[in-house]
Amino acid sequence: MTNRPAQYATLIVVIHLLVTLAHGLAHNELQIALPPAGNVFVGLVIVVAPLVAAGLAWRRRQRFGLGLLTFSMLTSLLFGLYHHFLGEGPDHVHAQPVGSWGTTFILTAYGLMITEAIGTWVGIHFLRTGNHNKAVGNASPRA
Repeated sequence: MTNRPAQYATLIVVIHLLVTLAHGLAHNELQIALPPAGNVFVGLVIVVAPLVAAGLAWRRRQRFGLGLLTFSMLTSLLFGLYHHFLGEGPDHVHAQPVGSWGTTFILTAYGLMITEAIGTWVGIHFLRTGNHNKAVGNASPRA
């Protein structure tokens, strides 16, 4: 029996992590620093929480993992929507210079928005359909 919720959660989390790493590299190369609270948010909510959520999706705590996935992806989406597209400042997509790093920043900002929207949908979908209960019997008892 397959564990579709865990597979989908893991796939979107891995893609999101890759886009996040590329976006972080663009931030670094363009010297766009976040305030300390922004760095904490990025580290905990955008990077760590989805990874924990994907891990929990493979265990008996799958419902909690899907809830954490939904929460982390939705709050990340709102954070990025504001900082990259609505609020004025160096983190806005229109403030980026012409060139490869500016283009990387812009493309990864859109990539984050897309992966976070999909991640939010995946979490909500499997929580609503109740499919999170299927194949949980195959999960490791260590959870």
